[in-house]
Amino acid sequence: MKRKAAFLVLLAAVLWGSNGIFVKILSGKDLSGLEMTCSRLVISAVLDGIFVYIKDKRCFQIDREAFFYSFSIGLIGICGFLILYNICIGRVGMGVAGVLIYLMPVFVTAYSVLFKKERLTSVKILALVLNLVGCALVSGIASGGNFDLLGIVTGVLTALCYAFNNIVLGDKLKDHPALTKLFYPAFSAGIISLTYLLLKSDIGRIVSVMTGDPKLLLMYFLWAVCCSLLPYYLFNVALSSLDLMSASLLSTFEPVAAVLFGIFLFQEKIDLFGMIGVLFVLISLILVG
Repeated sequence: MKRKAAFLVLLAAVLWGSNGIFVKILSGKDLSGLEMTCSRLVISAVLDGIFVYIKDKRCFQIDREAFFYSFSIGLIGICGFLILYNICIGRVGMGVAGVLIYLMPVFVTAYSVLFKKERLTSVKILALVLNLVGCALVSGIASGGNFDLLGIVTGVLTALCYAFNNIVLGDKLKDHPALTKLFYPAFSAGIISLTYLLLKSDIGRIVSVMTGDPKLLLMYFLWAVCCSLLPYYLFNVALSSLDLMSASLLSTFEPVAAVLFGIFLFQEKIDLFGMIGVLFVLISLILVG
């Protein structure tokens, strides 16, 4: 059961890692990066609702406390993460930002040990160290980066948002159905995103751009399915059988998947440090898998 759960997390990480494919394809289509992201979150909320309705309408039932935690995931773990991550990239570049957000397993491990009394074994410590170093090398920090204080702070806060997401899903909402944990955070993030688009953007122009090209609209739907609906559902299912520390470490396969997609689909280059980083991450995943 644990191996199946580990596989589901890895599959979710691969899907999250495909995000760059859609960004490359959709960039320059008359929408800003923030408009693209918010549009995806709105579409994701709609698709998640349809998915839950078809699978099991009973999963729409939620108590007040669980709704509060779900809304907090949408606000902090999804929207807060994306806003801070974009700021961090703008200040220190993608390489350093990529390293900082993968401090997430460190925060999750600290929470699990301090508050959940989970046992921190020597194997998990080794996996954590290898994972962090591997993510650093894969993200290209060895090639240099701009160390800006605000950028570093926002990067650490981004990792905290990421950790918050996993902690709430894996602890506070652990006993709730995976479909419930899928829909309500997405619903919250979708409402917040739609509110932003209505107040700060031209929603009519966005709808016109997306509906004017059926292929473009299809890509947004695929983006929502591949990078939101499916991976979050798989991750939530896995959390019922996997401890929080292991799930968080396994999810860091995402940057490796992103690098591999870049190499095989866009002929991007990877240096020696990057290859060593991929190896380190893979070893860390084997240790916790």
